[in-house]
Amino acid sequence: MRMLRLGGASLLAALALGAPAPAETWQPQTESPMWAKTREQLTQSGDLPARPWLFMEGLHTPALRAGEYLADPTRTRMGVEFDGALLIQKKDADNWAVRLVRMRALCNQQRLQRLSAQGTWVDYVGRDGTSAKVQWICGLQRPG
Repeated sequence: MRMLRLGGASLLAALALGAPAPAETWQPQTESPMWAKTREQLTQSGDLPARPWLFMEGLHTPALRAGEYLADPTRTRMGVEFDGALLIQKKDADNWAVRLVRMRALCNQQRLQRLSAQGTWVDYVGRDGTSAKVQWICGLQRPG
């Protein structure tokens, strides 16, 4: 679910002044009971490390179910680094696959990158809304 938050006054001012309208504000989806149960089962089995995972998005298609999670966001000089987890179940499969990846949001560039197996940062191929998601990640407060 995507939410559009536009203040009436700021939208009117943007239109009157010819400035671009404010971009949509991305928010994580609410973790459904199905995703919570899947995450808990994968944690109990040891396939997903036990930590406070934040549900970001879920996808359900006839061929695939996939859920994205984020954990341990840490501010760095470049932006915010975090652990990502992708839970994937392909059509007609009983088991879930878990992909763990170290990622970072480059706040000034509105880009996501992932840490490659060779230890270098490479651009994470974006989808619609990546810039808004990066903006949200960069707005995360430090725990504590």
